[in-house]
Amino acid sequence: MSEPASSNAFSWETTACPLCGNARSSAVFVASDLLYGCPGEFTLARCTVCRHVFLNPRPTRDCIGQFYPVDYGPFRGGTDSGRKPEAQSRKPLSHFLETQPPPGRSKLDPRSWLWLRRLVLWWIDSRAAPIPKSQISNLKSQIPPRALELGCSHGAFLQQLRDRGWECVGIEPAADVASRAAERGFDVRVGSLESVVATDPQTFAPSSFDAVFAWMVIEHLHDPVATLRIARELLKPGGTLSFSVPNFGCWERRAFGRFWYALQLPTHLQHFTSAALHRMLAASGFDLVELIHQRNANNLVGSLGLWLRTKFPRWILGERLIRWIDNPSAIGLCLLAPMARVLAMVRQSGRLTVVARRSNPPMC
Repeated sequence: MSEPASSNAFSWETTACPLCGNARSSAVFVASDLLYGCPGEFTLARCTVCRHVFLNPRPTRDCIGQFYPVDYGPFRGGTDSGRKPEAQSRKPLSHFLETQPPPGRSKLDPRSWLWLRRLVLWWIDSRAAPIPKSQISNLKSQIPPRALELGCSHGAFLQQLRDRGWECVGIEPAADVASRAAERGFDVRVGSLESVVATDPQTFAPSSFDAVFAWMVIEHLHDPVATLRIARELLKPGGTLSFSVPNFGCWERRAFGRFWYALQLPTHLQHFTSAALHRMLAASGFDLVELIHQRNANNLVGSLGLWLRTKFPRWILGERLIRWIDNPSAIGLCLLAPMARVLAMVRQSGRLTVVARRSNPPMC
């Protein structure tokens, strides 16, 4: 694990509620950073008006980047650099889920095992990052739909979009990670959505994108409403916004408490429930299309790993469970799938995916 930042070396600020602007909040939870070991304790506060939970006080925009270690989970995957030896030796999940037959075999050859791979894909599909169908007008005019991904990391989702015929642009705050996506041929800008739009208004013109995506990004934002309002302006009429966030209202958060894997203080500034998501969308000018409880139980593995690593620091199992989250195996996901599907069915998943559409009426 990389050397964590010192919480006393950077600027902190108190804040009003990021969703409704109410200045009054009460502390509900105090915890430390069990994942990366940043020293200090961090306070979650609940707004007295809208009940949204957020970090308060919080790191300022200028220093928040220092709390992300070089081995931060989402930064890994585009290359083998910085990965643990056991992760390098394990074949990536995509190796087992290729939908093309091996060289020299047709799709009809039973030895290609494509039917089994498709079955595994269906079984472990978490519904975490759905890609909307292309606009009908674009299909008729043969104009590829245009997409923007916030926090695109090394470009894995951009690759999925490109493979499906989308023209895509990415934004990534971490320059070294963005460079890996650029090496794959993607148009990736370094910075925040606000700064990128201000510096290149031609590329990011109003009503110029069919879809905006943000997978596990919104919880990291200082002002999510302001960011989503900018995203709304970039979308064409009827354009879609899709994003995912941890579910602070789920049972696993209450069960694991400070060991909950998705807590991730102090980099997770916002902690959303389904009610808070509805309020944020309404304030940003979006209509909710679908709220998906992901078929995903990975947080349970990570939370158990954090508990084991804290209680039994000499055991290697805790660390291995935590590292598994960043490089899950097909077998592990298959074993977790029954529990993941049940949790999604009873609407208690630890991760939520939101699909929203730009509101037609102008915002007041």
